[in-house]
Amino acid sequence: HSNLHVLQLDGTDYKSFDGFAKQVADIVGDRGLDTLINNAGIALTNKLNDVTADAMVTNFAVNSVAPLMLTKALLPLIKQSGATKRKTTVVNISSYLGSITEAHNFGPVMFYPYCTSKTSLNMITKCLSVDLATHGIIVMALNPGHVQTDMGGPNGAITVETSVNGIFNVIDKLNNNDAGKLIDYDGT
Repeated sequence: HSNLHVLQLDGTDYKSFDGFAKQVADIVGDRGLDTLINNAGIALTNKLNDVTADAMVTNFAVNSVAPLMLTKALLPLIKQSGATKRKTTVVNISSYLGSITEAHNFGPVMFYPYCTSKTSLNMITKCLSVDLATHGIIVMALNPGHVQTDMGGPNGAITVETSVNGIFNVIDKLNNNDAGKLIDYDGT
């Protein structure tokens, strides 16, 4: 499709983000960037008995720091879109396993690096939603569900198609009241 542009980005090479933002600016021009979906993620599944500092730092670098730094690099373009009064959104793909209130239900999947990195992403989302509200930008976290992917495994509860359709539906219906929230792919 003529509106599809594929750009390469190493999500933990933060020094390359400004150059990436320049590439995006060359594509979007003066309209700015109206939707950013931060979807990078890895799941290190160490439990308390085998968690290491390296595993924690690696998971945080990809799942928490990278989305924040990429959003920051693209912020001038995102603000440019928000200034046009177009619906402008930053969507951070999070996880049910990042929910503090649901942690008591995780059972055998108390994966310290993954869970805490997604919890951190949720707080980053909340902070961004507060900071960017005055610019007309909705920032929210989205749980794609337990999807049948390499990361979610073949026993995932939903198909990729179900998740993606739900994600697009949620993004389409977003409004200012959703800022800072963690919303499931099914709208809950």
